[in-house]
Amino acid sequence: MQKKLLASYRGLRAEAEATALRLHELSELPMCEVQSAALLRDVLSSHGFRIEREFDLIPNAFIAAAGRGRPVIGILAEYDALPDCGADGRTPGHGCGHNLLGTASTFAAIALARVLKANSIRGTVKLFGCPAEETLVGKCYMARDGAFDRLDACLAWHPGAGTSVNNGSGAAMDSITYEFHGKTSHAAADPHNGRSALDAVEIMNVAVNFLREHIPSNVRIHYAIMDGGKAPNVVPPYARSWYYIRARDRKQVEEISARVDNCARAAALATDTEMHRTILAACYDRVPNDALSAALDRNLRTVGAPRFSAADRTAAAELGPDGGFARGIGSVSTGRGTASSDEANVSWLAPLGRFNIACWAKGTPGHHLLIHQQSQLPAAMKGMAVATKALALTGLDLMTDTDLRRQVKREFRKLTKGKAYDPVIPAGQPAPVQDRPGCPCEASE
Repeated sequence: MQKKLLASYRGLRAEAEATALRLHELSELPMCEVQSAALLRDVLSSHGFRIEREFDLIPNAFIAAAGRGRPVIGILAEYDALPDCGADGRTPGHGCGHNLLGTASTFAAIALARVLKANSIRGTVKLFGCPAEETLVGKCYMARDGAFDRLDACLAWHPGAGTSVNNGSGAAMDSITYEFHGKTSHAAADPHNGRSALDAVEIMNVAVNFLREHIPSNVRIHYAIMDGGKAPNVVPPYARSWYYIRARDRKQVEEISARVDNCARAAALATDTEMHRTILAACYDRVPNDALSAALDRNLRTVGAPRFSAADRTAAAELGPDGGFARGIGSVSTGRGTASSDEANVSWLAPLGRFNIACWAKGTPGHHLLIHQQSQLPAAMKGMAVATKALALTGLDLMTDTDLRRQVKREFRKLTKGKAYDPVIPAGQPAPVQDRPGCPCEASE
């Protein structure tokens, strides 16, 4: 069946590449991926998938399914772009290669569904259309609303500069906005009648910066002032800051977030303003799965690493990166990184396996227009093809190998035993749409 599956993708490759290039053209920002999500839904529908669910509170999220009954195997797709990563460095662009990511996941699901149907294999493959990975929002809200319940396993991937299975973990994270409401006045004529919301933001930031001395060294706190007034001679009645708080796990994040909250309360008290806190996203650290990672690694080696040509190296070097492309497949990584991902939330609800595939040249900076430029080249399509095949082969193993599923689920249950998943985000809260230039969507908060 492996040969049939790989042959099935060969017939889909031209359509897959056209889809990836169209997503590249669209380059829609997080929560604004209206056309991108519609494109993938249409592709899936044309290949016999049913759109099983869309989400009222999560723009551009969907679940497409094919087949019947158990096991149920999921594949995660993303398709959001980044600001200032387009070809001119000022417009949105796929500076993280999600045009490749969403396409490979979609066509892996299609190839897998074809083989299941042709061989009368019972089981359901689900493609999860996940918006707003770049703001770490989409999967957090989808998880809150039950999208990933009752999965037997889930697969994911990401384009990069190297090829290997990633069985490591990252940082848990809270994304929080702090809004301060004061009272405006003339800054020269009657400042005593004003209550500056900007003062509150600045006092909070100072307090947080003093806090850094008294927290563990693994913790990361970053912030941006999103609103701070309109004119120097007007006391700002409204100001807003946006914080990311990262730590080892959810428990540590919650401990640090509570202390940051105290800084916000103290700033409001000091300035006689009112503070409003909104948690935008709450990411977990990833639960590893050795059995699933071993299956991914085996299938990745069956497919083989992308083979890049001299022409591929020249094309990349003409754009800037001249380090060539990574060769071969690295060993399974198991370390703990400092970055965060909403993928990790899925790993608390179902066994999750993930790998990276070389799609651009070594030395290419992350979240950069150089990734956008390379993500439409033939080299990127070679990497995308490898990802599609490895995802589909592993999905087939999970569908047909009872022992593998048993091992994967046993390990998952062991590592999550006694640890209930708390989405943290309040029920009924809409997913936030960031008010950014270039995004046609209206802010939802």
